[in-house]
Amino acid sequence: MRLQMKLSRPAVLSFNEFKRIVYGDPNIKVTNGYVLGAAYNTLIPKLSTIDWKRVDKKHIENVTNSNDKSISGVHTTLNIESSILNGIEKIQKDFLEIFNTKRIHKSFVVKLVMFAAILERNNDLPEIDETK
Repeated sequence: MRLQMKLSRPAVLSFNEFKRIVYGDPNIKVTNGYVLGAAYNTLIPKLSTIDWKRVDKKHIENVTNSNDKSISGVHTTLNIESSILNGIEKIQKDFLEIFNTKRIHKSFVVKLVMFAAILERNNDLPEIDETK
């Protein structure tokens, strides 16, 4: 499935950081669609327990604090499996309630999935506190 969107600067940086963490090289020749699929698949067991609001606010080294001015947002087409697209769309619907809003763009979902996957790899993924 082809999915067109504009990725924000933090989203682009998150793709690079995930590639650095997982593959050892942010410039490795894999598509962003493949990287998104790998990131999403690492989160599947924890999707229902992720505290997405805290993921959105969390500091991520080399992503949220990057001073690299050469990287900007980009218009892109992600080639992803239909199962990944279905998962992204389900998260998008869930975000309407989580963030108490009427509209959520897929690019925002993609950014937070990438953020969450990086945090998961760094053992810093915020989860919902069920005791509250």
